[in-house]
Amino acid sequence: MSETAGTIIKLLAALTSPKACIKYIIVAVTLLISWKHLEPVISETQISKEQLSIVLLLLGVGVGSLVGEAISWVADFLSEQHKSKKEAALKQKIELEKAESERIEKEEKEKLLLTNIQSSFEHLHFEQKSTLRKLTLKNETLDMSEPNNSALEKNGYIQRLVNVNLMNYMTQINPLIIDFIEEQWSAEKESKVKSFLEYNEHAEKLLELLEEDNQDKSFLVHKEVLKNTSRYSEGVRGLEGNSKNSKGYWLWFEDYLLDEFEKKTGKSYVDEAFIFFQRITDNEIGA
Repeated sequence: MSETAGTIIKLLAALTSPKACIKYIIVAVTLLISWKHLEPVISETQISKEQLSIVLLLLGVGVGSLVGEAISWVADFLSEQHKSKKEAALKQKIELEKAESERIEKEEKEKLLLTNIQSSFEHLHFEQKSTLRKLTLKNETLDMSEPNNSALEKNGYIQRLVNVNLMNYMTQINPLIIDFIEEQWSAEKESKVKSFLEYNEHAEKLLELLEEDNQDKSFLVHKEVLKNTSRYSEGVRGLEGNSKNSKGYWLWFEDYLLDEFEKKTGKSYVDEAFIFFQRITDNEIGA
């Protein structure tokens, strides 16, 4: 086997990667340039031909190796940049798909919660309705061991905030259902006031007794006006009782209806009023 063939075989064995190929090509090109352009210049130094060959070989191999290494580094850098961008784009795509999936799942849960409260509200216990309505006004401390409260939490209608003590927690209404509860409550209050004004034959007299401007007056009240009021009646409630050792009859608005009555009638009222028995008469003397 000739020396040239052996050299070629050794070079082929060394070409194990594209980077090695690039380096050998650059070295070959650099040697060619050295022999063609540098040899005439270096020859003028009058060094021997053998030394000249060594110098040109070293220059060609050294410069070629450096240039080849630089080109390989640039190629690796660009490849890594492309790879990083590709991975970043894939990661961003996965994150966007995950975020979209979570958004859709969240919207479905919110829709389900609203559907549940809309369909179940009328079936809730009156204390549960009252609790939800109060929580639209402010956060409340509730006993979460109480079945009515624990059921509201289990259904996702209320949320715990802070443990006050034992099973008492500061709670808030789920923000997702606030609008529904407020709208439903507002409609119910409006309906109750409207029904009271339309169907209670003594509505005008009862409201007159609760007017703010009439609290210093002591006009007589027919007993029929108070007859159908009780602690459970709608609109205006009433109950016999005492005030400063005097017997009489208490009148007050059903919870949270005072503002609705004021809005409906344009008059100002007090929360409650006490009617002394001396003012209540059987005679036909209306208030």
